[in-house]
Amino acid sequence: MNRLQISLTQEHYDFLKAESFTSGKSMAAVLRALLDEVIAARRQDLLENDPIWRTIGVGAEIDGPTDISSNVDRYLYGERVESNTLELPLVAEDPDEYTSD
Repeated sequence: MNRLQISLTQEHYDFLKAESFTSGKSMAAVLRALLDEVIAARRQDLLENDPIWRTIGVGAEIDGPTDISSNVDRYLYGERVESNTLELPLVAEDPDEYTSD
């Protein structure tokens, strides 16, 4: 937790003092709770009004494949070519041919 010294108006101070008295919490705890509420509301507002949500459905009227996300490699690189003739050459015939020193 970080320590902070702030200056408050008399109205702010009186409010915190009254809330502290009625809730049985310290003025700092009341202030932290109020900040938590404001932060949660701000985050929710930002999330709900994020412009990214306006992009939902923009491609609905475009004709084309609908399975791109599950087949991205196929659309980027084409169909996989399977070859039965491709064999890797053997490097060492005898397992003891290469030994560590």
